[in-house]
Order: sequence, then C-alpha cells, then structure tokens
Amino acid sequence: MPDRQHFSGEDENAGFASPGQDLFAAAVLALLSLWVMIESLRLDNPGSLATAPGLLPFLTAASLCAMTANLASMAMRRHRNRIATVPFDEKPDHLRTVGLVCLIGAYLLCVQVISFEYAFQLGGIRLGYGAFEVLTIIALTIILSVFWRQALWACLAVSIVWVTLLAGVFRYVFTIPLPGSA
Repeated sequence: MPDRQHFSGEDENAGFASPGQDLFAAAVLALLSLWVMIESLRLDNPGSLATAPGLLPFLTAASLCAMTANLASMAMRRHRNRIATVPFDEKPDHLRTVGLVCLIGAYLLCVQVISFEYAFQLGGIRLGYGAFEVLTIIALTIILSVFWRQALWACLAVSIVWVTLLAGVFRYVFTIPLPGSA
C-alpha cells in the first residue's frame, strides 16, 4: 500500500483536491444552486415561460447542481479507491496563455468591426446566421484545438453545435439580437 499523499494546494499543477475538500465544495455549491433555483421560481412571471425572468438563473443553477453531483461522485469514487491525487505532468505554458489573450482580443475586435447576416428558410422558419456566430465558431474552434487537443474536426463540430444552439436560444427564444448582425 503506497504512503498516504499530502494535499499541498490548488495551484494549476497540484492535481485534484482531497476527496473531502471536493465533497465539501460539492455540498456548498449544491446548496447555493438549490437556493438560486428556489428564488428564481419565486420571481413573478409577467409573460410566457420563455420570457420568465427566473428561467436563465434556474437553468444555470440546475446545470451547476448536475456538475456538483458529478464532482461529488468522483470524490466518493476516489475516496473508495484510495486515490489521493492524479499525477499532472503538464507544466504551465505561458505562451498558450498569452496566445489565448491575444485571440480573445482579436475576436472582440472582429465582433465590433465585422457585421453581416445570412438568412435562410428552414421548414418555413426564417433562420439567421450572422458575423457573431461565424466569428465565435472560428475562435472557439481555435481555443478548443489548442487546449482540448482533439482532432480539428471534433473541435469544429463542438463549436458549430454549441454556438448554433446557444445563438438560436438567444435569437429565437429570448429574442435578443446578437452583435454583428445586420
């Protein structure tokens, strides 16, 4: 049986926190998200469900609650298997961090300067795809390919699906215009 490992901290190369710390963090985050969910349900709804002011906080808190359940289950599994930490052999790469800052700056500049929208009909519904979506897909694909290190097609597919879904929710459910749309 290996010697018990010491938990040194939460810097970027320290690996996992102790299972006890993860369980405590999961409990606190679950309580916080449940509180936000309850409070968002108590808000008055002047219109439909799609325009309810508590809808976005409720969905955000619900997703946080799901993530905390995953954190708690991983912590309990590590505790049962007596896995204290997982070796993390990757050193911090400051060049990637500087590149990320530059990419985000260029992305924000492009979103401010470039403006277009392509609209098409799909099943009788007018759908728009503007500069915001295209620029976000490009930037997110680059970020994912640098930090996620999967195949470029996988990064592009994830970017297209998530950006299209999220932009569609903002455009067609909440009727919020996106930047860069004509």
